[in-house]
Amino acid sequence: MLIETTLLVKDSPIIQGLLDGSLKRFGGVIREAATGRIVRHLLETRSLTNQLMTLPLSPVLGGASLITNLVGHGVTIYKLDKMQQQLSSVLQLTQIAAGASVLNLGVSIAGFAYMGYKLNQIQNALDNVQKSLEAGFHRIEERLDKLSTQLAYLHLLVEHSRQEQQRIGKAILELHRTILIKEIADLQAEILDRSRYPDAPARDALKVASRVRIVLCDQAMQAKPALEAQTMLMADVATQGWAAATATEAYLLLETGQIDEAQQLLDFEVPRFRNIAFEWSDALVADERSQLATAYRFAAPHFKEHINPERTERIAYISSVDSSLSKELIRRKKKDAALEFEMSYSSQFDEKWTYRQIAVAEYLDALSELLARLESLQAFAITCKSRGVKSSRDILPNDNVEPGLYLLPANEEGY
Repeated sequence: MLIETTLLVKDSPIIQGLLDGSLKRFGGVIREAATGRIVRHLLETRSLTNQLMTLPLSPVLGGASLITNLVGHGVTIYKLDKMQQQLSSVLQLTQIAAGASVLNLGVSIAGFAYMGYKLNQIQNALDNVQKSLEAGFHRIEERLDKLSTQLAYLHLLVEHSRQEQQRIGKAILELHRTILIKEIADLQAEILDRSRYPDAPARDALKVASRVRIVLCDQAMQAKPALEAQTMLMADVATQGWAAATATEAYLLLETGQIDEAQQLLDFEVPRFRNIAFEWSDALVADERSQLATAYRFAAPHFKEHINPERTERIAYISSVDSSLSKELIRRKKKDAALEFEMSYSSQFDEKWTYRQIAVAEYLDALSELLARLESLQAFAITCKSRGVKSSRDILPNDNVEPGLYLLPANEEGY
């Protein structure tokens, strides 16, 4: 490697910063919480990427899991060194929608195999939802625990309506016959081929990734944001595919030394993806009660057992009314939302309403995490350019290093 990297679990100051909140993970980078400045890039070894393919995610209706639940007040940095497999909690990955896992946490030499695997999960999830709908819902908690959290928000949205369940079932069947699944399948095949033959020319793979990116971006941008299961399903599949295609194309360009082209691609696509994320967040967070028209309503005690603080923060990141608030205004928003729940009739916030709100949180969390990871890849491209590397492989951990997540120092500009 041209640039020395450090194993995350052996970097005590970074671990401590993540624990005390002075540092935060955003996608595949670690930033200063106060300034937003990037201090480290997260890089994955091949072995860790393979493990991430089977990493279990918290069920949608599971209890909120805080970082302190993992480490406790008495756990030392030395103990964390022996708990690398549990770093997902330290990095605030305990409650992220599986849709976000289409992209790697950081940048990986095994990224193509990983994204191919996750694209396949989209199709598997569609099949699982279809079977569940056909069987009918009995205990939604059991259904969601058995399913990947991928697309689990659909169950929450249509739990109380058999008619809606039937509509979603038809929508999934139609989705398999539309251009979306075909494009994702083409990208998945190209990724699989690339992972098998990593030294083969990248031209054909780049051509497929570019086509899929353009098509799925168009589909995602056509969808008008609305709290409606069929609309959200179509937009979600298109958005995930768009993100995966963009990342694949950027990875290929970086790997083949076309650093400027990769940066131009990401400079073009990331703002468009950000706009889509904000549009959906603003539409789904909106509420006729002004006290609840905020992402911080999810921090109210009403959602304590289902939505953890990290998820709320990620949703606020893509909310135009919440993303730039001061700590005092955030505190006030949380207080006002909690008071609204206390003062209103409980019948207004019944099980159906609560399920729909958890579904909104699940959906927006995935969008926020996907955006953060694309922004991380954008920052990584800038790092490659500023350091003058010939290929992104020059600064990635090789197969001979200890398995795990590695830290790459950011440059002086914070990239």
